[in-house]
Amino acid sequence: MRLTSFLVLATAALLACVDIVSADKVTKTITRNTMADTDYANELSASKRMLRTYDENDEERAGPGKIVDLVKSSTSKLADSAKMNKYLLFNKNGVQVLNKMKLGDDVGAALKSSKMNALAAYIDLFNKKHPNNKISMIGTLTARYGDDAVADALVSAQRYLNTETLAKQLRKDQLAAWLEKDKSVYDVFKLLKLGDDSYYALSSRKLEVLEDYISLFNREKYFSEKTLLSTLTVGFGGETKLAKLLVGAKENPFSREKAMGLESALFNKWLASKKQPETVFKDLRLDVNLELSLIGTITAHYGDDIVAKALVSARTAPSTEWMATRLQSQQLEGWLKSGKSVDDVYALLKLKDDGVAAIVSRKLEPLDAYIKLFNREKSADESLIKAMATGFGGEDKLATTLANARLFPLMHAKATQLQKAQFAQWLDEGYDSISVLTKIFKVEEANLAGASRSQKSIAKKFKAFYERERGVPNVVSPRRS
Repeated sequence: MRLTSFLVLATAALLACVDIVSADKVTKTITRNTMADTDYANELSASKRMLRTYDENDEERAGPGKIVDLVKSSTSKLADSAKMNKYLLFNKNGVQVLNKMKLGDDVGAALKSSKMNALAAYIDLFNKKHPNNKISMIGTLTARYGDDAVADALVSAQRYLNTETLAKQLRKDQLAAWLEKDKSVYDVFKLLKLGDDSYYALSSRKLEVLEDYISLFNREKYFSEKTLLSTLTVGFGGETKLAKLLVGAKENPFSREKAMGLESALFNKWLASKKQPETVFKDLRLDVNLELSLIGTITAHYGDDIVAKALVSARTAPSTEWMATRLQSQQLEGWLKSGKSVDDVYALLKLKDDGVAAIVSRKLEPLDAYIKLFNREKSADESLIKAMATGFGGEDKLATTLANARLFPLMHAKATQLQKAQFAQWLDEGYDSISVLTKIFKVEEANLAGASRSQKSIAKKFKAFYERERGVPNVVSPRRS
């Protein structure tokens, strides 16, 4: 019995040398020492502290059968405490102690280890010994594993119950440490090495950390209005490079949603600055695989009419001709697949809004191209003149507009070309100069002399066209009732 009592007393004496360091204490230690870590260099000149654990109820719970195990456990703890005291005596820095613990190169695994309690305890003792040269848990981990690896691991660790509290506190500490060191959002982009990840950065857990820092930075710095878009624009080397990256990122299901949001923000910025689609095409010059998703995005922001006109211009430049031709083809096929009629496309292109200027609009080219595609795929018999006649409110109104447009030097050539196309259509439909007046312009046959000067001029020009095409005089007499 005396031996047993002696062992119990000896065990109690050993346990008195130790403190319990719970996960809660780790968090408290981290919080207390976070802002003290003013530079990673401090980690290379500092030391650690010993781990001591103690439970006041151990003596009561330790019956004779458990004494041997308890003594063995206490001996092990005492050995650990001796190591920590030795580290502290020689002023070992946080990284050195972390390495001594042999936690490996995986910071995620290290965060799950119970040895984090010992590290937190050592940091606490070290800071008591060196109040003017304090270290922190986040500084130690960062110096050992790097900002990017730690940030990534903390986001992941926060999702698990056993590491959630610790990870949440360390994430706050990491952001606070960067802010204390006056790191810009672009500095943090570099620290996280997001630029090395290409478009995979958009699905990286590190992007969440960057967004958190941007929010903190804007909150703490007066007049700061940093955004994720502006940060990534600088980080990836400019708007053009970012735009190309976003087009690729949309093809990845893990980054698609984020990429679409950023792309939308970028295009809205371009719209606000009046950047034209022609410039976008010229700047991007995407490869074949990326072009297909581009046309939908640009159209969504600029509109079918502006994009269609821009593609016509882009086709005239050697540097963008090939890409613009492919994109125009994609635009036409997209309209066809969505069931657009020729009149629908005329409306999409907003040619009616252009008034007489529609006659010389570049948008007539994609409309004409769509009509040819539509006729081929649908076995239809649509024509540009039919579409324009509908758009202008009737054949008579189109004919009058074309006749008037021929009077203006800048419109003369195109208006003459379209007038000939309309005359050819009338010829195919069996009209003569008289029926043009009666059927197209709705002039009473009994009162042909009452036709306007413009109507008579158009009928006269059609008569000349008729005779030239048919090779016979267009001699007709008004029908008598």
